[in-house]
Amino acid sequence: MAKVGVIGDLDSIIGFRALGMEVVPVKTGYEAREALNKMIADDAGVIFLTEPFAEDVSDIMDDVAERMLPAIILIPSASETTSIGLDRLRQSVRRATGMDILKQKLENRPATADE
Repeated sequence: MAKVGVIGDLDSIIGFRALGMEVVPVKTGYEAREALNKMIADDAGVIFLTEPFAEDVSDIMDDVAERMLPAIILIPSASETTSIGLDRLRQSVRRATGMDILKQKLENRPATADE
């Protein structure tokens, strides 16, 4: 069975430990790179990564994007909100379908309290 790991700030990822996932809290982009490379080397099947560290490891994510495993999935952070995960999802959907079908869905969604 493939391992599932979670990398990010402690407040955002600690709950995943209760689900039996390998949780690696990091504070810097360098620590995130080291943790991600280690999980990939250990043949993790799925790696959740909090969005604030995505830019620090974007080259690694691009390298593994064409492979079946590991799947690197961006999740929101408890402390910071970014749209990196949504932007990457839109790019993937655009590549697969040839159109930006998420743009229309996002523009028509009701506003949230944060907006």
